[in-house]
Amino acid sequence: QRTEAITLWIAAEDGILGQRQAFELEGMEGVREYVRKHGVEQFIHIWKKNKDREDLDFLWGDEVEGFLCQLTDKEGKKAIKLSLRGSEVLEKLKEAEKEETAKAEEKDGCGTCPPSVIFHPEYGCFMIETTPSAPYGGFVRDLRCVEANMRLRRAKVKEHLKAGEVYSTMTTYPLMGVDQFTLPPHQPNGPVAKSEYVPDELINPHPRFATLTANIRTRRGSKKCSGELQRRKRNGTP
Repeated sequence: QRTEAITLWIAAEDGILGQRQAFELEGMEGVREYVRKHGVEQFIHIWKKNKDREDLDFLWGDEVEGFLCQLTDKEGKKAIKLSLRGSEVLEKLKEAEKEETAKAEEKDGCGTCPPSVIFHPEYGCFMIETTPSAPYGGFVRDLRCVEANMRLRRAKVKEHLKAGEVYSTMTTYPLMGVDQFTLPPHQPNGPVAKSEYVPDELINPHPRFATLTANIRTRRGSKKCSGELQRRKRNGTP
């Protein structure tokens, strides 16, 4: 493995990103070898401990990433913007999640169905990632739990949206980088991404994501995407 791929060092709590200070690339020299060595040692330890186990159930799950959009209609002119309220909505979902944990643990669902959902931060502050609160089991009956759980996730997100906001699970936002595409609007060429098309405010405010972006750019010695397409007009083309 290339050690250059290690771009930050950050603590995690119960599988969730902890609020810790991330290392910039220049500060990684003192810990890079430590991370690589102990990562290998931990893997070998876990492998030796579990390689002969045969008592494990077959468990699986899914994750769905979505983004927030704001629909507007001013004087009959409709428009759509990428809403940067993902982190704000996520905080509200996390608070509601804590309140429902005890109740969810008492529910049986449909056999082995997860009783609730979990919400996670993603790279963009317009994004919200959702997963079931527990893995699905290895039986055919578990398949019928998937759609119901996905519907539950969407319903919970919609409870915290403003009028005109939409939670979309499209793979991409088609207008990314086109004119003023965010709400609130921001200018590109920020100090972190230094992108000519998207603003830094689009990045999740957790220190991991901005550090990751800056470290990749620093290691490469250039922007993550620096290519431009040339448009040429042929004779006779209107």
